[in-house]
Parts: sequence; C-alpha cells; structure tokens
Amino acid sequence: MAGKIAKKHFLGQGTPRLGCAQAVAEALREPLGLDDALVHSMVSARGGQAPLGYCGAVYAAMRVAEEKALNKKQEIEDYFKKEAGGVTCHDIRSRRQLMCADCVEKAANLLVGDINNKK
Repeated sequence: MAGKIAKKHFLGQGTPRLGCAQAVAEALREPLGLDDALVHSMVSARGGQAPLGYCGAVYAAMRVAEEKALNKKQEIEDYFKKEAGGVTCHDIRSRRQLMCADCVEKAANLLVGDINNKK
C-alpha cells in the first residue's frame, strides 16, 4: 500500500507532485511514524541531487531505515543493484531497467513490508 501511495505522490495523482525521495518519505510517514522534519528534509534529494548521486527513492529508503533502526539498508542496496542496475540516479536512469516511478514504489514497499511482518 505504501508503495502505491508513494507512486501517486511522485506522479501527482490526486496529490501535489513530490520528488522521488519526498514521495517515499511521505508515503512512509504514517506507517512508520516519520516526523515532519525528516519528510521535509527529502525535498532536495531528487533528480540525482541526493548525497553521492544516489537515486532519491533509494536514499530516502536507506535514510528512513537508518532513522528507524530497521535492518534493511543492505537489502535495499542489493535489490536496486540487481533490479535497477545500481543505486545512483545516473546508473538507474541510464540502464532503464526500472523507471523512476517504479523505484519510488519499490523503495517504500521494501521498508513497509518489514514493519508489516513485525506486527
């Protein structure tokens, strides 16, 4: 569910359009209890502007995983390297294995699946 919400935010479907990182964080706000400051901090992490050139969706998922002490960072990195061709915006976009909206959806789902399994 969070993945679909993230994708809708990213595409601006029924909501204001958000960048990739902020769309992931916004979709995870409720299920993971993210605060406004963390969600807002993702505004500039889009279009290759995340630290180290990371894909914004990957960056948001990894940062939320770290913030919430979820042991998911390696899983996120491994998934995107295998399925998208890398973790940087440049690598993912140039390989065209996953489109940006799909990266946003999967990044959110990778984290929420972990929480849903703990309940």
